[in-house]
Amino acid sequence: MPPRQATPGALPPRSTAPAELPPRQATPGELPPRQAAPAAQSPAAQVPAAQAPAQGGSALVPVQRTEINDQAAYERLLNNSGMTLQWLWSAKRGALRATDENDVVRIEGTQANFEGTLKVKGEIVSIASDRFVFRGTILILDAPDKGRKCDRTGDFEFKATGKRKYWRLQQMESCGRLTDYVDIYY
Repeated sequence: MPPRQATPGALPPRSTAPAELPPRQATPGELPPRQAAPAAQSPAAQVPAAQAPAQGGSALVPVQRTEINDQAAYERLLNNSGMTLQWLWSAKRGALRATDENDVVRIEGTQANFEGTLKVKGEIVSIASDRFVFRGTILILDAPDKGRKCDRTGDFEFKATGKRKYWRLQQMESCGRLTDYVDIYY
């Protein structure tokens, strides 16, 4: 996928003021340098999920532009290979569609079988080399127990660690103190 083109209203390129060191050049096959993010803040503190009135209650404020800090991670997300919930042991990996429309990355997908259902729908706030922030809804039905409904809406961080080929939801514990492993594969 070609790199995203600058659009009107986009942030200007970094200045090369005399006090600033010139950017390091990447060697062939190396990813571009990662922009440092504030380490002390949680993703929710970095990207507040403001609420606005909508049909049937309240809705999250839409993402205006997905912040892409790592081109390779952006491409991995757009070309993902699906998603899973650990309670759906015998279900095949669920399909997750990722699109970039007007500089906003959106994802939507489902994994389901007789054991239950996982649905994910929303927008990506930011993408870094090992994580992304998702703003939207994660719905788990009938898993691991029939009748369970875990409906969560907000900002959530997904993170890839070590040599794993997936991002895992970091806010795992919710809805009846169960730990739900929601994974998005690349």
